[in-house]
Amino acid sequence: MDFQFLDPAKTHIESAPDGTLRAIIEDDSCGMRLEAYRAFPLSKPNEYIVLRDGGGREIGVLRDLNELSQIMRDLVEAELRRRYFMPEITAILSVTERFGSTEWEVETDRGPRTLSMRQINEAITEISASRYLLTDVEGNRYEVRDLDGLDPMSRARFLGKV
Repeated sequence: MDFQFLDPAKTHIESAPDGTLRAIIEDDSCGMRLEAYRAFPLSKPNEYIVLRDGGGREIGVLRDLNELSQIMRDLVEAELRRRYFMPEITAILSVTERFGSTEWEVETDRGPRTLSMRQINEAITEISASRYLLTDVEGNRYEVRDLDGLDPMSRARFLGKV
């Protein structure tokens, strides 16, 4: 599959009157109801952003969001935040096993949450040495951005030592 990399100088992204985004590619095309996807959501969240119109037709790929103007970057980042909603876990208050599931009471940057997970070995993915992705039974994803940065009790609960 060939990718069409977009030239930031010829790409204009704006809010449409209906509240969606549209992309105008100078001398090429216009995409309505713009959708943005990260090709590498965990390792390169601001690079290789795939833009598609509302019908799923690929418009092109932005190599780096930082090449866009601040206004356009803000619009694309807002779309990406909606698509990739992933609260960051800031504290682990308790971990309890019940009937083959594990319930985690956590604090996140979006407030308190209760996560229910089965098969912990499949629900927790190590992204890097101290970064983890947790997926609950409903498919919601949560991030531990830096395990070493959590308080000692939270780290112990995460590691199953409490």
